[in-house]
Amino acid sequence: MTEKTEISLLGARDKIDAIDTEIHNLLMKRAELVENIQSAKQALGPIVNAMHADREIEMFRRFSENHKGCLPIASLQRMFREMIATFSHLQCPFRVFILKGDPLYRDMARYFYGTVIEVIECDDVEQMLEHIITPTSDVALLPADAESLFRFDKQVNKTKNDDLTKKCHIFARLPFWDSAEEYGLYLPDMFVLGHAPMKPTKYDYSMFSIEANLETARTIMGELGFEIEYQVEYEQVLYCTIKKFVVTPTDILQDIERHFKKQDITLTCLGVYGKV
Repeated sequence: MTEKTEISLLGARDKIDAIDTEIHNLLMKRAELVENIQSAKQALGPIVNAMHADREIEMFRRFSENHKGCLPIASLQRMFREMIATFSHLQCPFRVFILKGDPLYRDMARYFYGTVIEVIECDDVEQMLEHIITPTSDVALLPADAESLFRFDKQVNKTKNDDLTKKCHIFARLPFWDSAEEYGLYLPDMFVLGHAPMKPTKYDYSMFSIEANLETARTIMGELGFEIEYQVEYEQVLYCTIKKFVVTPTDILQDIERHFKKQDITLTCLGVYGKV
């Protein structure tokens, strides 16, 4: 190594150190802003939830559109996932409940909710739902398979509350990216359950349980101008999505419910999620 090369490397390292210091200072400033937000919210009453899946999705969408250079975008996303989860936890502490059995469930929880959040394993879906069925800041990760959706559906609708915003619901789907493997993420497809607010993100999907077969449901949804996307069936109940933000009370949902009711078909909206 020549003296000139060594000087050049030292200069580059000094610049990296300066950038690291700047990043640290900005993170501390961000923490101060979060404290200010927390104080403002507390002045209005108890903080019951600090999660905003819509804001997170919009953030990652911006990253996907604007990112350039050699830093893998998956690494950038992981850094921000840790930061978002930590700052949300500082505003309103929460836990993440998962099912026992598959180590990838814990990997998913850690990837999306960071290292400081408590992750608790449960024996089955019913036990997991016991922790989040009533209003709480905690969340649960539900495998995106037919049986898990069926058990969630039956448990949550014991509350007899027709207002989706006032009962436990699906408010996100992980990973946020349809092409997760392109980002190096080999993680299971899961729904996030809880009481977080549901807001539109531009690319939204509403999840329904329909006591009908796929052909009948597809026909009725088609008459309304909607195409069924994801679908699974269990115990003669169809679980499917349409690409539309539908949350009670809306004219769109009421119209959908009316059309199915005419055919004596029970339809329930289970939640909504956005995608990057």
